Amino acid sequence: MSSETGSYVNGGHDESPGQPDGRLCSSLVELQQTISGRRRMDALRRTALLDTPAEESFDRLTRLTTRCLHVPVALVTLVDRDRQFFKSCVGLPTPWGDARQTPLTYSFCVHVVATGKPLIIEDARQHPVLKTNLAVDQLGVVAYAGFPLKTATGDLLGTLCAIDRQPRKWAEDDLAILEDLAASVMTEIELRANRDLEVQARALAAARAEAEAARQRFALLAELSGALAEQTDISRAITLAVRLSVPLVADGCCLDLLQADGRLQREAVAHLDAHEEQRLWSQSEPSGILGSGPEGAAVTGHLRLNDPTGSSIRLPLLGRGKVLGAIGFTTVSPRRFGDTEVELARDVARRLSLAIDNARMHQDLVEAIRARDRFLSVASHELRTPLTTLRLQSQSLHRSTLGNPECVNPQLKSKVEVIARQVERLGHLVDELLDIARVREGRLAFHPEDLDLSEVVRDVAVRFREELTRSGSTLVMRCEGSVRGQWDRLRLEQVVTNLLSNAIKYGQGRPITLLVTQDEHTAKLIVRDEGIGIAEQDQARIFERFERAVSEKHYGGLGLGLWIVREILGGMGGTISVYSQPGMGSTFTVELSRPDAPEAGPVLH
Repeated sequence: MSSETGSYVNGGHDESPGQPDGRLCSSLVELQQTISGRRRMDALRRTALLDTPAEESFDRLTRLTTRCLHVPVALVTLVDRDRQFFKSCVGLPTPWGDARQTPLTYSFCVHVVATGKPLIIEDARQHPVLKTNLAVDQLGVVAYAGFPLKTATGDLLGTLCAIDRQPRKWAEDDLAILEDLAASVMTEIELRANRDLEVQARALAAARAEAEAARQRFALLAELSGALAEQTDISRAITLAVRLSVPLVADGCCLDLLQADGRLQREAVAHLDAHEEQRLWSQSEPSGILGSGPEGAAVTGHLRLNDPTGSSIRLPLLGRGKVLGAIGFTTVSPRRFGDTEVELARDVARRLSLAIDNARMHQDLVEAIRARDRFLSVASHELRTPLTTLRLQSQSLHRSTLGNPECVNPQLKSKVEVIARQVERLGHLVDELLDIARVREGRLAFHPEDLDLSEVVRDVAVRFREELTRSGSTLVMRCEGSVRGQWDRLRLEQVVTNLLSNAIKYGQGRPITLLVTQDEHTAKLIVRDEGIGIAEQDQARIFERFERAVSEKHYGGLGLGLWIVREILGGMGGTISVYSQPGMGSTFTVELSRPDAPEAGPVLH
């Protein structure tokens, strides 16, 4: 027995351990302040024993206590801030035995925890402090022997105590047994804490492993999506995707695409074993997408095999309700597919299906555009022959009406003029269609020569004299002298024609301004109208093919003019921009580089 057990007070003696004057704390408030230290409470919480179910390892020790000391009640008590919790309670009467806890007003053990020393009481009814404790009357506690449960760091958790319902003189052997059993209880608490730590460590390791696996799966899907999005060659994208899937999804992966004749053609293979990879390349494929089996008949199902050689799973690649091919994953024993691997394989199959379907849609679209451009090119060339004849006949008629005005019916003259205008309009539309093909095929030729932009603008403006008259718009033209540079005259005239034609069309009969300016390196053409204007959200869109900011019902044209202007200017190193507000008109600004142009002098015009 330790030296601590040599100074116990029994029965009604005044001395008791733990206080400087040899007395127990008679005040519950004083007791609570003593036991409520943060360090002790933290140590108690770390045991994770409070409010836990009974455990056989602790009950075995309390039963042994009752048998060895021949007492009716033994308790493993954990003293909390305002209660005592019984981790084990043998012989405690109801309802306390069922509740497995009491307030501190029923506690002798709180004095053990407060003093840190054993407490031995022969007859509590005679004790000056404990005789008023509620446990005496309501629980029948008369004789009490309690030893502290102390951690290796000296933190007091509670007690192992033996209780008798009649006065008792505790023998030295009884106290020695109780002290050893208290040490056994403390050992069990520490073992349990170690087991909990081991369980927590294993759970933490498993959680970390799962988190790392989830990170790797997410990284695979992110890298796969990026590769499929960045690769323009779908064959290279498929090969890269299959290689990325090994070994995270499986040990091997192969992908087959369905051909137009219904055959499956192997497109990509990857495997950890080079020999197995070669075998998969040469392996003959079944005629169907899925193998035979309970799930083989369903297009959306998969065939999953588990045998001594490993596992395999084969998934269809689906796009817009159609089968595009199949992807297979295999593992080498002892690796097997679990739910996580199956779901990851499905994610890979879904992403590949989407990429393959998008690539085929893109290819179909490219082919359709090429066919359209070929048709437009052929149709435009075919239209030019009859259009040339019409233009010649129209010009001949027009000259006839001008040469004999007194012999020509005014209505006939008007009709001839209409025919001439429509032939020119038709010629302009055919030229636009031809330009589409030229731009798409990179055949938009440029023949730069030394030009005066002001002169080109004036020449084009003269051609619009009749159209301006019909529209009611007046043209105000300002040119800052000779603005010279190296440009293609035909293409430059096309730019001015399209911009001026647009200004007349949307100008609502209001004045139109043409302004030609220059600085050291740039020539500018500004075309301003006061018509319907363009909404801000439409200002970028109007420079695309077949785009317009107004209804086709009210304004004609193909929606190609501004797109052609942008492409022509891009070919000559120029730019075009627009500033507009609805109802306030539009201002188009053309900028052309002229780095080698000589300094311009004043020109009268």
